[in-house]
Formats: sequence, structure tokens, C-alpha cells
Amino acid sequence: MTFLDKLTQDQRDLVIRLPYRIGLWVSQSDTAGGREAVESEGQALSNILHAFAEDVFGSETLQYVMSETIRQKNDWPSWSKQVDLVPGECGDAVTLMRQYGEPKDVKALKNHLMEIAGAVALAFREEDSSRSFFAALGLYVSHLFSSSGRKRRRFSDFLNVSTSESEALGAIADALEMS
Repeated sequence: MTFLDKLTQDQRDLVIRLPYRIGLWVSQSDTAGGREAVESEGQALSNILHAFAEDVFGSETLQYVMSETIRQKNDWPSWSKQVDLVPGECGDAVTLMRQYGEPKDVKALKNHLMEIAGAVALAFREEDSSRSFFAALGLYVSHLFSSSGRKRRRFSDFLNVSTSESEALGAIADALEMS
């Protein structure tokens, strides 16, 4: 019996659609880049979901979840509704994983979801006129000294993340209890 088999259909649907929805939520947090940003971020989301679905060295449970997310790609348009619920869904998914999964899978779920969110945020450099150089530098320094476990990025990559996307990533980290 797999982790997903232990869940109700609604719980199963929540866990399977969340990897897609989290990327979409981050993408929609900043609309400054227009159609080009939507396309770049959508491609990044698809790429990372496929990579995680094929990751034979990671969590078998999460590989299966990601495979199901990809398998249900035809449902992605319907999963695009009410993305403002994503932070709460993150907390719900972690709770389900703790209740029905293995501790290693809880960690893998959190890391995979943060990686998806981060990849989407990095995919396109929106012009963020609300952030001064000093504000960007301050955010970068705080990122360097954070204990959230996120991978270190180059400064140029870091600047790809707009203020809105940074706030979205922070909300995801909080919801996943990573900060």
C-alpha cells in the first residue's frame, strides 16, 4: 500500500495537484513580465515536474506523486482555479504526509515543493521597479544567512526573483514550516 492509497480521494487530489499549483501560484504572484514571463515560468514548472517524476535517486513516494501530477496534465487548467489557497494546501499536504507517510518523505515533500517554487521564481527576470539596489542587496544578505535549507544561488539568479515572488516564496516556506 502506497502513501497515496492511504488517502481519501480529496486528500489524494490535493497532494497530486499541489506541485503544479505551487508553481502556478508563484508565477501568478508577479504579473510584471507579461506573456513572456508566463511562458518562461510555465516551461520551468513543466521541466522541474518532469525531472522530479524521473528522479530515481530521491524519494520513491514523491517520485510517484510527481508522476501522477504529470500523468494528469490534462487537468492542469482546472487546477489553475483558486490558487490563493496554495499556502494552506501546503500545510495540509505536510500534515497528511506526517500522518500517513514516512519522516524522510515529509522532508522530501517540503524540499521538492520549495524547489518547484524557486525554479519558477528564477525562470524570468521581471523588472521590479519597487526594489532598489539596496533593498535587493538586503534581501540577498538575509537569504545568505537564512537557515531555511534553501540552496545558495548566484547573485544574478537571485535578482531574477521579484519582490512579489520573494514574498510568495516566504509564504510557501512558512506554510511548509521551513523558516
